Amino acid sequence: MNEKQPIVQLVDVQKFYGDNHVVKNCNLDIMPGEFLTLLGPSGCGKTTTLRMISGFEKPTYGEVRLGGQNVDQIPPFKRNVNTVFQNYALFPNMNVADNVAYGLKVRKRPKSEIKKRVTEMLKLVQLEGFEKRKIAQMSGGQKQRVAIARALINEPKVLLLDEPLGALDRKLRKQMQIELKQLQKKLGITFVFVTHDQEEALTMSDRIAVINEGEIQQLDTPQKIYDEPATRFVADFIGESNIIDAVAMGQDGDFLKVGTENGQARSLIADPDIKTGDAVSVAVRPQNMQFSLEPVDHFSIKGVVSDHIFMGHMIKMIVKLNDGSTVRINRFGEDELAPVGQVINLYWEPGKSRTFRNKSWFKTNSVVDLQEAVDEANATHF
Repeated sequence: MNEKQPIVQLVDVQKFYGDNHVVKNCNLDIMPGEFLTLLGPSGCGKTTTLRMISGFEKPTYGEVRLGGQNVDQIPPFKRNVNTVFQNYALFPNMNVADNVAYGLKVRKRPKSEIKKRVTEMLKLVQLEGFEKRKIAQMSGGQKQRVAIARALINEPKVLLLDEPLGALDRKLRKQMQIELKQLQKKLGITFVFVTHDQEEALTMSDRIAVINEGEIQQLDTPQKIYDEPATRFVADFIGESNIIDAVAMGQDGDFLKVGTENGQARSLIADPDIKTGDAVSVAVRPQNMQFSLEPVDHFSIKGVVSDHIFMGHMIKMIVKLNDGSTVRINRFGEDELAPVGQVINLYWEPGKSRTFRNKSWFKTNSVVDLQEAVDEANATHF
């Protein structure tokens, strides 16, 4: 197969359960050897998408293709993919070696080949010497390794992983993230990974498909998704962002002038179709939020420092705005903070913000009304 051609394709795929539209017009190309993560909140359709690739579910409309072939009528056991589940799905009455060997036994492979391959797989997942161990005697991380070995022994072209680390404690989960990524690189096979954990997706993936309400909101590298979110949902869901609702007040050079009920600001346009008067949302990461005791050109948002929260590796400064909402500023030392009770001017580098259209926000009905709110905010003294 041409390595430049997708190994998995979803073409105009939709999935309904009765009237519930779970997956909406999904188009997705997954390339050979990549680690792609389907990321989103519970109920967004990511596991259903994975199950359609595996064959456990059929699309209502559209096609699933593996290696360029439509596989909608091919049952799961005849597709060259294997799935690792969150609950491991191991056979409790079998020992480790028998669990790992199960797929080859079903295929009636020679005993000598099975023994050799089981030894190779257990070495690969760092479980040498565990062949005779009962599943009930294994830890969560060990069970997960057994499940992965059992899936890999069949030499699938694609390994599907449905929240496989969800049952592990935080420390073990982080360890397994690194091990899984290293294993995927070593094997060079395609991993399609489902999770609702943003940090996990950013740590492990070559690309991430961020899904919300059955739709892919953004498909890109972890860095692009973090630094350049395409929608308000992505900005809010991935990492931590200050989301400020505003109205577009017009172009300001390469940036957009926006007005909020707390003051005026400038930001980078994420949607080129934004027009003056549109309701928008501005996203600024806490580490990119700046403050000054003096006024800053193009910005008139003020707030009062209400709290400092120690987070171990940083300190989070909480700033209360005129309308009662809060903004978070992350800093790495106390000398970078303003004292509690201090009135500060908030600003940011426009290039380190993102502005999205926000059709759901209509608290301000017009640019004129918004300008009055901005003028009032500018005149307000804490």
